[in-house]
Amino acid sequence: MSGIAAFGSLLGSGACLAVLVWLHILPTGYDPIRNAVSDYGVGRFAHLYRTQTAACAVSALLLAGALSGGVDPAPTLVVVLLVVFAAARLLIPWYPTDLDRSQPTRTGRVHVLLAGLAFGSIAWASAALPDRVDWPGVHGTLVALGWSVVVLAVACGLCMSRALHRATEPFFGLVERLFYAAMLAWLAFVAVQLL
Repeated sequence: MSGIAAFGSLLGSGACLAVLVWLHILPTGYDPIRNAVSDYGVGRFAHLYRTQTAACAVSALLLAGALSGGVDPAPTLVVVLLVVFAAARLLIPWYPTDLDRSQPTRTGRVHVLLAGLAFGSIAWASAALPDRVDWPGVHGTLVALGWSVVVLAVACGLCMSRALHRATEPFFGLVERLFYAAMLAWLAFVAVQLL
């Protein structure tokens, strides 16, 4: 059963990536270097943003199931963190971001909290997994992928901080997209190991 869950997780990550690519091709008016991915959650393409967040959440939930059933002993911390990540990803589109970040709303603040929870939980999970599985042939790759997720999650947080926001605003979108790429690569890599 863990192989089926891992395959489903891989499909979920692929679906998330496909929708993200599609959003970048559509005439949204957003700049991928500057605008946050969550900006797609506002306006006429919000349904696609919801689709990619749901696909990512399903990928994480199925990966949690695959790790629970396919690794002995199960990496409980990583499984819990993947469930937390999935919950945050499922909730986030219902709390759209503030396009005008100089005037934050209650909904926008909830969005930022959910994003922080999602980014933090997946970063922690990716850093914790290598020490909780016995995969000697891919240990180095797992560590490198995991720490790339961590570094890029921290970079996103620093870009959003009050101290650095003005200086990093012109390229926040690029940093966040690099985080998405690392996160999806990590999810897919782990799923492939469980097939």
